Amino acid sequence: MIDIFGMKRGAIIFLLLAVMGGDNASATSFLPNPLRIRQIMDVPSACLPQGDGKSIQLNRAYVMENSLWGGAAEHQWIIKLIPGSVPLTLHPGECVAFGKRISGYEQYDGLRLLDVGKTYVFVLERGDRPNERVSRNYVGAFCVMRLSDGRVAYLPYIDHPDGTTTYPACGRRIGGPPAPDGVIPPNMQ
Repeated sequence: MIDIFGMKRGAIIFLLLAVMGGDNASATSFLPNPLRIRQIMDVPSACLPQGDGKSIQLNRAYVMENSLWGGAAEHQWIIKLIPGSVPLTLHPGECVAFGKRISGYEQYDGLRLLDVGKTYVFVLERGDRPNERVSRNYVGAFCVMRLSDGRVAYLPYIDHPDGTTTYPACGRRIGGPPAPDGVIPPNMQ
């Protein structure tokens, strides 16, 4: 069944779980903004979309395991702006890297390793424009895959305007039907 936003119900549930998985989450009537997940310096990084021209002041960033299929949501990494500190302003195309320290931000709950074969959600929460009716979260998903040469790759899920998703080779179903340019996840066959 297609919702009014052209997204499958599972995709919306997945995104809402991702957004609400953090501390002090609040419900909003707007879907999260998309992030571009890239591998930079051997870690997954969340990048603001290049073409939309929007900059954000970062309040919090976190990575958590996708819990759509059950289980407790646990943060692998979470940072939050220290009260009184100047927030980092991210411009289109700029990224936040998993596990990397940022001046003015405190890391909570330590840093947990990312497991091969699992899917994770990367969330950037903006701290600016708190009184406007805009989504304050930017969300992207990726899975972890061990390559034949032993290296680890962080492969993004890519959602398309037609409601399909390009699933990476290590992907599991998290949203819409598979796009022709990806794989069909094992839990969809």
